[in-house]
Amino acid sequence: MKVFQAIIKYGSIRAASRALNQSQPALTRSMKELESSLGTALIIRGVRGVQLTEAGRLFSIRMEVILSELQKATEELQYVNEQAEGYLRIGCSSLILLTIYPKMLAEFKKFLPKASLFLKEGQLSVLMPELRENKLDFAIGTVSENIPLNEFIEEPLFKAPFTILCRKGHSLENCTDLEQLRSANWLVPATDMGYYQQIQNFLQNTYNQLDSAPLFTDSIICGLNLALKSDYLMIIAYAMSKPLLLDHALSEIKLQSPLPEATYSLIYPRNTPLTLTANRMIKILRWHSKNTDWNQLYN
Repeated sequence: MKVFQAIIKYGSIRAASRALNQSQPALTRSMKELESSLGTALIIRGVRGVQLTEAGRLFSIRMEVILSELQKATEELQYVNEQAEGYLRIGCSSLILLTIYPKMLAEFKKFLPKASLFLKEGQLSVLMPELRENKLDFAIGTVSENIPLNEFIEEPLFKAPFTILCRKGHSLENCTDLEQLRSANWLVPATDMGYYQQIQNFLQNTYNQLDSAPLFTDSIICGLNLALKSDYLMIIAYAMSKPLLLDHALSEIKLQSPLPEATYSLIYPRNTPLTLTANRMIKILRWHSKNTDWNQLYN
């Protein structure tokens, strides 16, 4: 299966043989044995490489899950034998990384100092495909009705307030009503999933009446740069301002009707057991989620 995986990844038996440091005949024999065991052809060999058959395409999806589970099983056995270094793959939003993650990481490293961590930053619209492909152990983010979670367990962790920020001295800094912000230049999240679907619903009338079309971006760096150096308004979790050391440069626009809170959830596969390494980090995550005051600027 690993030979088949390499052939898919590199596009040909020749390229896969170089990557695996094995001979082409050896890889060809492995593929013939796999196809013989399954009773069907998985690839079609051609001058320009290989193409998957329909059976090959279907099997490749299952194969990735199988190989991922075998890797996790190996890691757990090593852990039990006190030889584990562990490997953890997490997906989460910027809010987690800028607030509780440093403390979580420090505690995690006390228990598993040799564990390797892979961290993917993004909204759930980006993280869910990798979670489905077993490339992540779990994800943290905000869910909505248009994010199907049938094969996952969702565990709510905490609620966090969001706010509208502008640079200090902005002409609209003291506005208290959305109607007063129609003339503003807005930075709007590009995704319509999770919490940002709530935001779009909340601000729908405002968006429709804007004098200038909003700029769509999921980039925190782009958003902060435009907010700091121009008249753009941006929507951000209230707790993110202080870790960025920008509370001296940004002002909160305090509306009479505040933005709705975001519910952040832990999401992990329903039918795939979590590794011991993942369970250790989740235990730490739960504690910090519960014991953090998300209504204050995080310190």
